[in-house]
Amino acid sequence: MCTTRLGMQKNKLVNSVKVQRRGIAELLAIGKYDGARIRVESCIREDVNIEGYEVLSLFLDLLANRVQLIAESKPLRDAHNKRDPSSACPPELKEAITSVLWASARVGDTVPELATLRKTFEGKFGKDFVQMALSNTEYSVNQRMMERLGMYTPPNEKCIAYLRNIATEYQLENFDEDKLKDPNGIVASAAAASGGPTAVDPSLQKGAPGCVVTPSGLFLPPLTQPRDAIDQRLLRLKRA
Repeated sequence: MCTTRLGMQKNKLVNSVKVQRRGIAELLAIGKYDGARIRVESCIREDVNIEGYEVLSLFLDLLANRVQLIAESKPLRDAHNKRDPSSACPPELKEAITSVLWASARVGDTVPELATLRKTFEGKFGKDFVQMALSNTEYSVNQRMMERLGMYTPPNEKCIAYLRNIATEYQLENFDEDKLKDPNGIVASAAAASGGPTAVDPSLQKGAPGCVVTPSGLFLPPLTQPRDAIDQRLLRLKRA
């Protein structure tokens, strides 16, 4: 049911994007560039959400095919000989399971079946595991899905490129890209609000000393500034 509902929601977004693109093309055709620039952000956001739904759908399909493995997994005992329910999560499915749990808090209103699935996982792996996934404290949630289902404001360059694509699709011969860059128009404010490209911290580059790679492929920078006494000790060990 989750996959079916997700597919329905995805189709709604696809149709919504088509309608929005046509409306934006009409604005460009009559020279209302400010209105088109402002409306395009919502269109891009929904377009990005569609990609997020596709990733989530893949994880749901994977879990559906591995349901027997999940059902047969058993928790391990900790140092106090107590069973730790979170240890029952198969390592090869941790990214898929935590990603689905994380998404349940973001798109649960449109896909209510995810809430039922979350309760099922809570009964299997415990409340602490679910909370870990919701807050992504172990960085196991798929980074690509997080970016596409989280809060997203497209940069100005992407907005202009998207508008250029719409103009090409609808063969708008009078399209003037320079008007989107007019510093005296409302578009300039929208561009400033959406921000521009940011430089990538060299410490995040693959292979940098001290980086940690998460299961979803996210590179965590090395510790540089201690936050508390424990961090100070860790930093001292790294410098030793």
